[in-house]
Formats: sequence, structure tokens, C-alpha cells
Amino acid sequence: MRTLRPSLLAAFGLLCFGTLPAQFGTFDPSFNGTGYVIQPVNNMDGVQRIVVQPDQKIITLGMSWDATYTARAYAFRYLPDGTLDTDFATDGVFMHELDNEALLYSAVVKADGKILLVGATTDYQKYRILLIQLNSDGTLDPDFGIGGVVARLVSPAGANAEDMAFDVALDSEGRILVCGSSHDENYVRRPVVVRFTATGDLDTTFGDQGVASIPVMAVGSSAFKAFQLQPDGKIVAAGFFGETELWYTLLLVRFNADGTLDGTFSDDGIVKHNHGNVDDEAYDLELTADGSIIVAGKTVTVDYNYSALLMKFTSTGEVDDTFGDNGAVEEDLDQFDYAWELELQPDGRIIMAGTSGEGPPNGFDMAVWKYASDGTRDTDFGNNGLAMPGVPDRYAMIYGLALQADGQVLVGGQARTENNENHFLLARLKNDLSNGIADTQELGSALVMPNPAASGNTIVVRTAGAISADARILLHTSDGRLVQTYRATQYANGIDRIQLQLPDALSPGAYLLTIQQGGTRSAASILVE
Repeated sequence: MRTLRPSLLAAFGLLCFGTLPAQFGTFDPSFNGTGYVIQPVNNMDGVQRIVVQPDQKIITLGMSWDATYTARAYAFRYLPDGTLDTDFATDGVFMHELDNEALLYSAVVKADGKILLVGATTDYQKYRILLIQLNSDGTLDPDFGIGGVVARLVSPAGANAEDMAFDVALDSEGRILVCGSSHDENYVRRPVVVRFTATGDLDTTFGDQGVASIPVMAVGSSAFKAFQLQPDGKIVAAGFFGETELWYTLLLVRFNADGTLDGTFSDDGIVKHNHGNVDDEAYDLELTADGSIIVAGKTVTVDYNYSALLMKFTSTGEVDDTFGDNGAVEEDLDQFDYAWELELQPDGRIIMAGTSGEGPPNGFDMAVWKYASDGTRDTDFGNNGLAMPGVPDRYAMIYGLALQADGQVLVGGQARTENNENHFLLARLKNDLSNGIADTQELGSALVMPNPAASGNTIVVRTAGAISADARILLHTSDGRLVQTYRATQYANGIDRIQLQLPDALSPGAYLLTIQQGGTRSAASILVE
């Protein structure tokens, strides 16, 4: 999960003072008293994604299967101390049932505080993309779709097709983009990006009748697992491409904002990277300030040894051989190593989360790696850059990762008992963000008045130098979600200050305003009351 994340937490680092925690990578006992929360519903539960609201409340989402194998969608909201927020939904828990399965994989908090959840639903005849929009209190939004819910089939195959959404983002106009997979007319699984209007209707002006994809092989399966929006509106998506039924290559694709392939990216807009020649897949990606692409996933050998994979590509789709070992870092701790999500700190350091161990049905545990921007391990985190804090009497598998405004690391997934009972898991690890303050000092500084401000207020932004007409001004939430994009040409040209209006109904919390022009950036933090 998510739009481009600039050096966001750095600005918030300036708002926080005090002694930084020691033993980075260990559980934070100020979170629920133990550093983790186990939330049992049934015996097959799992957190798929974590989203931090601007007010630092934490949303986890996923699904739970009951004894009849009916899957229900779940979202939980926690206060920053790890206790359930009883003002959300029903005592902190939202549940939705639709057909045989209602699955959630990603979410985004909108500027007005509404929460959009995405995934898939099936009646076992076909899978459809699922969108659920909640009001900020966790109730269904009746103005979205039908009673707050959209279940949409976009595959031309029709009956027995499988459409899935794994990630979601909002563009500068508030339209909804999801990425995932869908059958083509020949029932071959293809990677797709789909665009909906803000109210949940399919936007047929995007791609081919609302769907952007690439050509696929006659056999094999392909999918996008994550994507990011560039400041110019282009879409960078990552996943895997099925060369055959048993051979998968890492997939990167860049689309223009209208859903057409971007020919300036690897000639035809498509990168199929063969790293290990068996099974290479990307599950998450982040964009750096210069447009480079960092991906996390897995690579598998012919004897089924799984290694977590971290790679860096240039903004034009080439492997960046200055990163790691010729562009890649492999983490082979045991037979079963995965990387599911990654985050970038403001100083360029990389946090990657996943799982390591013998693998199901045997033992496994959470694994969180931290790297310098060049792909070398950050030795101040965990044990030589690797943290594996164990939950007592449980195996832990990690699918979700997020950074709080103070830089602390949130991970989520499944906590499994020896009897194979899997429950929702959320944990918080200590993290060092001291370098974020230095990073902010390297940015050009900006001043915002008034600060704090209220939603809908007109603010004045002043910089040390002139603001050019081609500058882009971006407003992001504390977890990196794009709220608003402004074009400087609409406001000023050649002077050192501009007036901007904050969006109406902007939720209280901390935000970051960045001004990008001529390869430089200025940043200012804003508190909204």
C-alpha cells in the first residue's frame, strides 16, 4: 500500500523532543503493556494491512474464516497505546459479511476522514473487486456505492472470472485506483490497475473501459501486488509475471495517468526481471525522492528454498547496481523467508518486514530488517540489522507494516498457536529516527502561518527562495497518503510566498507540506486542530 511518500517523518521529528529509546527492534512495552495485541475472532484470522490515521489512531484490516469456511472482512481501530478505540464501529471492531468470502487487503484514509477498504468477494461462481467505505466512526457510508459497498467484476470473461484488489491509492482528484489481478477473455490471470470515481463507479475514461493492463502469456498467472503514484500522476505497479505455469519473473510496470503504458520506462513501460530463474515476485514497493523504485518480495530456488528479496531500480526501470549486491539484497535465514512490505524513513533508510523460519506447518516467526539507503544492514537495529522479537507461545507471520509519526514500527499479521489456531496480531517495535532530524535540516525549510490551522483555512506558505510557476505543492498525511496537490502557477510566480486553502473536513492531526521545484524540495509540518 499508497501514494509517493516524501521525507515525511523528518518534519514530524522536529516536533518531538526527549530521549530516544534504546534496543531498537524490540517490543515497545508502552503499547498494550507487552508491545503486541492478539485479537482472536475465529481460528483462521490475519491482519493484511496497517494504516495510521493523521491523529495516530491505528487501523488494521484483514479477514477471518469460521468453521464453515465463510470469510468475513474485519477492521479494527486502536488508540496509540494499543487499546481498542471503542468509538469506532462496534467497540472498536468493524465486520462485514458478503457472499461466501469478503476479503480485505488494503485501505486508505481520505482527507475527510472516511476510510476506504479494498479486497475481493466471491460467491464461488466469480470473484469481484470489493470496495467498502466507512465514515470516520466506522459506520458504512450510505453515499458510496450501494449502502457503502461496491462489488465490481471488470473481467471480460464474465462467469467464473476472478477479480482481486490488493492495494489502493487516491489520485489528486480523489478518484480511487486499485491494483490486483483479473482474468482476460481467455481466463488467463492478468495484472490490472482499475480506476473508480470517488463515489465508487467504474471510471471508463481510464485505460480500456476503466482497466489498465499488459499483454500476458497463454498460460501462467500474473498480478500486481502493490503500486505507487508519482507526483506527476504516473502509476508504478509491482508484482509478478507468469512466463509459464511454473516460472514467474518480478514485474514492474509504469502507466501514464490515463492508464496507457509509459514508453519512457524500459522502452515499452514494462520490466520483467529474472533474478533467480525460478520464482521472483514483488509484494511491495516504495519510490524515493529521485523517482527510484525499491521493491520487496521473494526469490525461490529449484529446491524450494525461499529468500526475502530487496531490490532497487532506477526511475527508468534499470537495475541500480550501486545498491546491495548488483542491485539486490537476498536474506536467506532459513528455508522459508518472505518480505511482504517495506517503508522508507526520511533519511533514506529502509525497513522491510516479513517472515522467516522452516515454514508451515513447522516453525516461523516475524522478521524485520533495516538497511541503509545503499542496501547494507543498519547495525543499530535489532541484531546486526535484523529484529526477530518472538511472541510467547506463538508463531508469528507478518503481512503488514507501517511507521508512526514518531518513527516507531508497527507490524501485523497472524499469531499462530501450536494447535494451528491463527489470530489477528498487531505489534509495535522501537525504532531510531534520529537521522530524520538531520534529513529535515538538509531540506529547504518552509514556514506556514497560521500553525496550527483548521480544516478549510487559508494558510500562507513562505520559503527561503522564490517559488517558480512549475512548482508542485503536495499535502500528505502522517503515514504518507496524498491529500491534496496544488499547482504553484495557480497561485504565484517568482515570489517567496503563496496562499493555499486546506481541504474542507480535514481530519485533526499532523500533516506535511512539501514544495518540489527544479530538483529541490522545501518542507513544513502543519498541525490541524
